[in-house]
Amino acid sequence: MMNMKHNSNRLIKRLAVSLMIVIGVLGLGACSQSAQPPKTVADFKSWDEVSSAGQDQPVTILMWGGNESVNQYIDQYVADHVKEAYGISLKRVPMNAPDYITKLHNEKKSKLEAGSADLVWINAENFATAKAAGLLAGPITPLLPNLNRYYDLTAADLNYDAGIPIDGYEAIWGRAQLVISYDAAVVPNPPRTYAELLAWAKANPGQFTYPRLPDDFVGSAFVRNAFYELTGQSDLFQGDLSAAEFDELAQPVVAYFKALNPYLWNQGQSFPASQEQLDALFKNGEVDMTIGFEVGKTAGLVAAQVYPETVKTYVFDSGTIGNAHYLGIPFNAPNPAAALLVIDFLQSPEAQIEKMKPAVWGDMPAVAVDQLSPPQQASLRAVEAESGALSLQELTAKRRPEMKAVYLEWIKNLWVEQIAGQ
Repeated sequence: MMNMKHNSNRLIKRLAVSLMIVIGVLGLGACSQSAQPPKTVADFKSWDEVSSAGQDQPVTILMWGGNESVNQYIDQYVADHVKEAYGISLKRVPMNAPDYITKLHNEKKSKLEAGSADLVWINAENFATAKAAGLLAGPITPLLPNLNRYYDLTAADLNYDAGIPIDGYEAIWGRAQLVISYDAAVVPNPPRTYAELLAWAKANPGQFTYPRLPDDFVGSAFVRNAFYELTGQSDLFQGDLSAAEFDELAQPVVAYFKALNPYLWNQGQSFPASQEQLDALFKNGEVDMTIGFEVGKTAGLVAAQVYPETVKTYVFDSGTIGNAHYLGIPFNAPNPAAALLVIDFLQSPEAQIEKMKPAVWGDMPAVAVDQLSPPQQASLRAVEAESGALSLQELTAKRRPEMKAVYLEWIKNLWVEQIAGQ
């Protein structure tokens, strides 16, 4: 009897140890599973997988927050639609591109697996920096159904951004073109070229300015746009120039802006810090013109009675720079599938036509019009006809190409060193 009792106790102990081992193994498996890094874009092989994984997730987008119309478009229209369609909670965090590029650099350096953002609004030199440093997940574009259905995949700006091969690492969101707004009641015959602008500024001192470089993208675009007219060159700025060759070409541009300085607002001794500050000067009547990339924004502000009905928009006869803006997914996005769902919605004809409305944003659509359905084409044309802004046809006819990204940086440095305060 004692032997049987002893054997029974030993069996119970063995069973208990075995059970503890099983529980431990299961626990380790659970810990191992929970410790796995978040999925990356490369883990998704089909859109069905993306749709399944992206449901009911939060998405944080880092983006420039300087245009309240754009902010409202994201916070209201887009956020409401992705919430209803996918259960996605979209959070917009206002941040300038150089700041979030630095943020992503720091996260990569510290090997942070789940980062602070799922989406970024990006283009040009910031894309060049992010791509070169491996800060973006990708390729993402092959996965996106709306992109592959409604866009011209052979278009230059779907393959290159400021001369940088995209290689699928950013998805086009919209197109923009530099436009000038003025009050026809005050300026019945606005200057049509940079040469005419200098003459006009001399006759109307203090009534024109532009946002300062290197901080503001619009100010930078206004200065680099002058290179086309004042140098008589265009193709050269899409090619490869040495620093010495570029400096030589830049001399008439430097001379022009130094000659313009004394006739600017505040005699060129200070400049608006941003497009928003320039718009405020224009609204208050301190300057007679303002500049921006949102081709329909002015018409929307007229319709909202922010500006009088006499405010119009135009482009120089010599043309203005047009470019595209894009969306990218950071390399360590916590919820890349949900981010892809948001991008796909933003690329939908519905969302593209909505943001084209002057009262909403006034942004140029990036969809290929001939690939839309007849009802979609009719909706787009209705917005274009009613906007009171420049037509897409007129803008396209005077659209100048964006320069290679490296020249954007050189021009900023040139302005700071040779033009500002001179």
